[in-house]
This record gives sequence, structure tokens and C-alpha cells, in this order.
Amino acid sequence: MANKMTNKTALLYALDNLPDAPADVREKWENMVASLDRKNASPKKLTAQQEKNEILKGVIGDFLADNAPTGYTCSDLIKSIPALEGDSNQHVSSLMRALVLAGSVEKYTDKRKTYFRTVEG
Repeated sequence: MANKMTNKTALLYALDNLPDAPADVREKWENMVASLDRKNASPKKLTAQQEKNEILKGVIGDFLADNAPTGYTCSDLIKSIPALEGDSNQHVSSLMRALVLAGSVEKYTDKRKTYFRTVEG
């Protein structure tokens, strides 16, 4: 599969392959490439909710590490962790999905219930 064509790659292609373009057009393209580079170099600031979610993921990870190898459902986590009190199963499930994708938590199913535990190793 070919690489995805981004605005930057398109501009660089134009700069490399259209040497007869007017100087002011080439200057505009170069400025656009520089602007894209600045935009991509700046660190992304997390929203307040994203910061809260990162903290919650840390709390969940610590709880699971302290209680290994027991598996917990999302409902169990909500009942067991004070920081999750009042959260919905859907929200906790999305936090758990992120932890599973990060590789710090594993997900398994037993009798049609989904459980989470820390990854051993």
C-alpha cells in the first residue's frame, strides 16, 4: 500500500517537480511547508477531560497491579475504586480499552463476562 498523500508531501512533490512555477508560487509553497512543520512540531495540549482520563488510567493500573492476578469487570472497578464512583460502565470501558491497547492490561472473557487484569511479565 502506498504512503498516504499529505499536504506536506504534495507541496514537496510540487516544489521538486515543478521548477518552472513562478517564484511567488514557489515561495508560497515553501511557506506552507514551513507552517506545517511548525504546526506538527508544537506539543499538543491535553483537554481537561483527557488529563482526568490519564489520571484515572493510572489509578486503575495501580489498583489492578496491587490486586493481581484477580480479574475485574468494569462494574467491579467502579465499586472498588473511589475515583471512579459515579462513572458509567461505558466510560470505564473506554478507559480499559485504552489500557489494553497500551499493553498494560489484558482483557479476557469468562462465562460471557469481560474481565481485566494486569499483564504479567
